[in-house]
Amino acid sequence: ITTRELGFLLNLRDWRCKVTWKKEKDGKLMLYIFDTKDIMKGHPVKDGNILASGHTMWTFEPLESIGEISQTAVSLTTRQDARGNIPAAAANYNIKKFLSQVSDLRKKFD
Repeated sequence: ITTRELGFLLNLRDWRCKVTWKKEKDGKLMLYIFDTKDIMKGHPVKDGNILASGHTMWTFEPLESIGEISQTAVSLTTRQDARGNIPAAAANYNIKKFLSQVSDLRKKFD
């Protein structure tokens, strides 16, 4: 359950998601985050908010170590539908904010 502010005077967006994961024998790990309506009765969408939709797949694949430092390849694929009319300026702002967080995460582990 998450609520996001998109800025630009847009209504808040609510997401209701489940997460499943799988670790393969070769050490590859996959996380899949997807919509669910299973929890809507206990956690309804807040008044004035809009129920958004999305699917995200993270893949973590171990690589050969460099010296004593473990290495991992990470892939991220996502599709999000914030629902409603989102102005291009708001979409570009939020995409830039999201990608800068991914970039900061990468710098932390480089």
